Amino acid sequence: MSLENFVSELESMGFSEEVIQEVWQALSDLYIGVKIPYAFVSKGSSGFYSSPARTKYWPYSDIIEKILLQYGFVDTSSAFTVYTPEANWYFLALTEKGVSVAREAYMSKLEESLDFVKDLLRRYKRLAPILYYGAIYDESLKRSYFNSKPVDNINKILRFETTSIIDAKIGKAPEPPQKRRTYHTADELWGKVKDIYEMQPLDIVRVAFQATAQTKTVTNVINEFFSPLYERRLVLFIPSYNTRNVYTDWEQWYVTSEFLEVVRESNVGVDPEKLKEFLTEFVSLFLLYLGSNHYTKGEILKALEVILDENKELGLSYDEVLERLRELIQEISSSTGSISGFNEYGEPESPPFMVMDWERLDKAMMEYLELLGSRALALV
Repeated sequence: MSLENFVSELESMGFSEEVIQEVWQALSDLYIGVKIPYAFVSKGSSGFYSSPARTKYWPYSDIIEKILLQYGFVDTSSAFTVYTPEANWYFLALTEKGVSVAREAYMSKLEESLDFVKDLLRRYKRLAPILYYGAIYDESLKRSYFNSKPVDNINKILRFETTSIIDAKIGKAPEPPQKRRTYHTADELWGKVKDIYEMQPLDIVRVAFQATAQTKTVTNVINEFFSPLYERRLVLFIPSYNTRNVYTDWEQWYVTSEFLEVVRESNVGVDPEKLKEFLTEFVSLFLLYLGSNHYTKGEILKALEVILDENKELGLSYDEVLERLRELIQEISSSTGSISGFNEYGEPESPPFMVMDWERLDKAMMEYLELLGSRALALV
């Protein structure tokens, strides 16, 4: 069904223009978010439940839900309910039938506001490469998002799958899974995992911008940029959630691929030399991070080879990155005393440096990533 036919049917049934516009906006929201928490029921300490309460994420009337449900555009079944110890969260999920009409509703709003979006992108042109490359993709929803709060833990930022890919490409098997029943040997399991990750190229540009997008410096600018877009409901603000919990204190900006395409078309481009310098700094930090996570000297040097091999078009230099890594290790060693100098004469199986204080080292790496966040905003 087309959006035009849907609207015509609502008009023929006597629904007002206000209701039709509300349905239109609700469909557009659903296209952005795919699943939206619309209500929750709190659980009392005695086991009693409170009355259902609406969330701020679904500001629409009951009649809107009834229309969308009866047309089969949304699903509110228990399959989309998240049961937490404190509350039950109820979600509206866009159905396959509703996708095409919801996309029409969203695209009409985006096209209507295209001049506004392009003007905003011009004013925030320094953010363009981060917007295009720094979005984190949610595979389950087929949507991209940005965090609205900075992440202050280096492990949470840099682990996101890159270490798994590095493990596979340098031939380092991860720790065996705990309590897993299997008829396969550990070698067979590792072979399957390695096959998966060998198919994934390590896009260091995307890794770098995703990491810097989670710093305090960049997150503040991201929030400034998305706020007026949210007022026009071109992006959505949704709490982070999984099958076990809904985290209202950790909200995320959800964006569509169509919006990111406008960003791509409006991208003024990045100076290649500035990008090269920025990535040299980031890769050196990433190798330092690997070294702090018990990778050997040989493994981090092999990781550098993998990164350069899979990103040949960037023209990064092995010697320049390695020299910057040595300098960074020395800088952190001198300023914090958390690590030793680089292990110049160590064999491949040796540690690249010695760690004296893990907490101070993590803090130093996080501070350096914040600095790279500022540099990421100065590439255009």
